[in-house]
Amino acid sequence: MSASTTPQILLTGATGFIGGTILDHFINSKSPALSGTSISVLLRGADRAAKLTETYGSRVKPILYKDIDDTEATIAAASQHDVVINTTLGYHPTSVQAIIRGLAQRKAATGRDVWLIHTSGTSNFCDTPISKKWVEPEGREFDDAKDDIYGYEKDREVREGPYHQRTTELGAVDLALELGVKSIVINSPTIYGRGTGLFNKTSVQIPLFVRLVLQLKKAVVLGDGKGVWDHVHVEDLADLYLLILERIVAKGGEGVPSGKKGIIFSGNGRHQWLDVAQGVADAAFAEGLIPSNKLEKITITEAAKHFMDGQAPEDMVEKAVVSNSRTVSSVARSLGWKPTRGEEAWKRGFAEELKAELEKSK
Repeated sequence: MSASTTPQILLTGATGFIGGTILDHFINSKSPALSGTSISVLLRGADRAAKLTETYGSRVKPILYKDIDDTEATIAAASQHDVVINTTLGYHPTSVQAIIRGLAQRKAATGRDVWLIHTSGTSNFCDTPISKKWVEPEGREFDDAKDDIYGYEKDREVREGPYHQRTTELGAVDLALELGVKSIVINSPTIYGRGTGLFNKTSVQIPLFVRLVLQLKKAVVLGDGKGVWDHVHVEDLADLYLLILERIVAKGGEGVPSGKKGIIFSGNGRHQWLDVAQGVADAAFAEGLIPSNKLEKITITEAAKHFMDGQAPEDMVEKAVVSNSRTVSSVARSLGWKPTRGEEAWKRGFAEELKAELEKSK
């Protein structure tokens, strides 16, 4: 493959938890299709750009923009690339739409297929077991190889009303179809583990529990803790992104679903929120940070007072750490994804998240 036909790759969110880990894995990849290939990164801050190039060398090509709302710069950057991996805010529609419009310009200029790999999350599919605003059949599970995931999300948008992340995802899929851009969306569940990027190394959901326990100075669980979610280690997730990228670069996307069929999952384990609450409590108790690891039930209303400096909406808290969201990542496995971090890593993660949170507060 000549330099002129080698797909040009752009990554957004390279300073984030997921994006930073993807970038690190990309640079260290042994894949013949990726090793030696350069990657552009769209980001804010010359200082952060300098740190990336200082660490990873000339294979990383920073492109600076003002911020995520800088659509003009985003379109311009995307228009120079064939594949964009978007790991910035999954609920920011204008930025992903700008990426798609830029990719459409690239396709018009080259005549080649262009791809968007977009990041979303499985809260798009969760119920609300306490408020009962959205109720699913007991034990409902979504399989990306068997179920009409796009159709479900479209229907739910109408019946439940917009949910920012889902609305953004569907808008991206629809615009990509309209403009002839191939899109695949990776919907991830609870992401755990330490990121391997240079900047943000922690996720969202488990750190929420950790901060709650540290603030209240006691072991707590929201409601009965019986809600069930899936989980995936951030490094296994990064490997899935690179597997898809490799398919696109080496084989033109052969076997990779796109458009309405290209909404897939990435879970590699399953937990109850009770397990998370107990895992965090045990870790905090072992460090002498709380007097007991016996869980005390608290309400969503009480918990919301301690999330986002007391600004967290109760429905967000319910969806994030109380709800049910069961998914089966059949498509990823059919593509050859083989996650290696299982239950041992999951259980070890609670102490790791606690340690990370304590380091932040020093």
